[in-house]
Amino acid sequence: MKPPEIKRLPIIQYHDLVIDPQCHTVALSGEEVILFPKEFNVLLLLAHYPGWVLTPTQIYTSIWHEDPIDCNHIIRNTVCQLRRKLGNADLIQTVTGYGYKFTYR
Repeated sequence: MKPPEIKRLPIIQYHDLVIDPQCHTVALSGEEVILFPKEFNVLLLLAHYPGWVLTPTQIYTSIWHEDPIDCNHIIRNTVCQLRRKLGNADLIQTVTGYGYKFTYR
């Protein structure tokens, strides 16, 4: 019996930011950025929809797969950690009253 074919997920690249969903790695300017799994998944989700505003509820249910009870605090903290680790506050923008969007200028 032939084993199933494994398809490589496409690498996402925005200038000097490289996200490899297959290897669960992120590099910025050639340097690896160490992220926790939830941080990685939030970044990957936002990067899949650049320019789209995703609400905390959308992000939470997509990543945590749970009811979004008081998810605003969790998502806010996760985005804060991502911004700190990526060293670029403009990469993930807050859209006041709505959510977050991934932008790379």
